Amino acid sequence: YSFHLCRFQSDASSVKVLRSTAKVSPEPLVSNRTEVGSVFGVALETLKEDGQMVCGVPAVLKDMVEYLNNNGLQHRGLFRLCGSVVRMRTLKQRWDRGERVDLQNDGDISTVASLLKLFFRELPIPIVPESHQNLQYLPTDNLIVLSYLINFLSRVAMFSQSNHMPMENLATIFGPCIFQ
Repeated sequence: YSFHLCRFQSDASSVKVLRSTAKVSPEPLVSNRTEVGSVFGVALETLKEDGQMVCGVPAVLKDMVEYLNNNGLQHRGLFRLCGSVVRMRTLKQRWDRGERVDLQNDGDISTVASLLKLFFRELPIPIVPESHQNLQYLPTDNLIVLSYLINFLSRVAMFSQSNHMPMENLATIFGPCIFQ
């Protein structure tokens, strides 16, 4: 799937879902949830139960978005350039062990952007499951996370002159992560 964001609308109807037969995504960094504290590959409901949410948004997602808001909005190729696989694996393992990750010291823009996409790809239940194409019937947790992501991606698109990521490019990249 892919989706299109409409700039000046803030309701669920501002997202247009398009079905696609092609799905392109790199191999996930393999990890199975084995303990409380894991955040990658864990359902939103479980993250909520484990106290891993901040205002309805997974804390790891909030950390990555805040880092990219502060450091990456004007980064050319944001979400297109792959981060370091070794650094991604290390940061992901630290988050999954329940460690606090300081992205200012331990992250870089491309790695954090890659981890953000990975977080959505590894969700066991996608943000918008195929059975919920009408966004107004999404579970509340999913709707909050989707709204948070769309708000962030709208900010990214505002800097498309420097980061070369207009809404169409962002939809191409994030559509398969959200609509699995």
